[in-house]
Amino acid sequence: MKKIANNIKLLRHQQGMSQEDLAHKAGLKISNLAKLEGGFNCNPTFRTLLALAKVLTKNSVDNLINLKKNKKK
Repeated sequence: MKKIANNIKLLRHQQGMSQEDLAHKAGLKISNLAKLEGGFNCNPTFRTLLALAKVLTKNSVDNLINLKKNKKK
């Protein structure tokens, strides 16, 4: 779960969003997002992950869970 929390926070920072911005765009409560990013919510619903993935990755939950680092060539 920590991996997902870290990925959410990383992607949010990369896109210059605050927790409030992301929560609003994903239709979540700020407190729930903060708990998720902080690792205090170890059982988010698929609906929550899907909402976050749509905002952060413009794609699937799998991309949110399995975030791949850009490799330098």
